[in-house]
Amino acid sequence: MRRRTGAAMGIGENDFLALRLILDNAAGGRRTAAKDVSAYVGVSSASTTALIDRLVQAGLVERRTNDTDRRSVDLVPTRAAFGDTGPMVAAQEQIAARAAELSEEDAKTVTRFLTTMRETVDRISAERHANRPERT
Repeated sequence: MRRRTGAAMGIGENDFLALRLILDNAAGGRRTAAKDVSAYVGVSSASTTALIDRLVQAGLVERRTNDTDRRSVDLVPTRAAFGDTGPMVAAQEQIAARAAELSEEDAKTVTRFLTTMRETVDRISAERHANRPERT
C-alpha cells in the first residue's frame, strides 16, 4: 500500500516513509528533525538531505526554524501532504475494520502465518548477506 500510494503521489518508498513519520509526528504534536527521518528510514544524513529536498520540492513538506532552538529546523507537513495521503489513511482504516471482524481463532492463524513468512524472509535475507563476497 505504501508503494502504491507513494507511486500515486510521485514519490519513492523511502520518501513516503519519511512523509508518514512527519505526518504522524505532527498529528501527535511532536516535532520532526532531519535526524529523526534519518534514523527512521535508515539512511545517511546526505541521503536524508536529498530525500527532504525532494519532499520540499514536491510541496509536501516545509522546513521551519525551530521556535525554541533557532539553530535547528523542523520538518512540517503541508496541506497538500494531508490531502494526498488521505486515501491511504482511509484504506488503513478499512483494513483495520476487516481485521477486527476476524474471530480470535482466525486472527491467531493469520498471525502465525504472517510471523512465519516474516521469519522466512528475514532468514533468507540474513543468508544472502552472510554469503556475499567481501569487498576490497
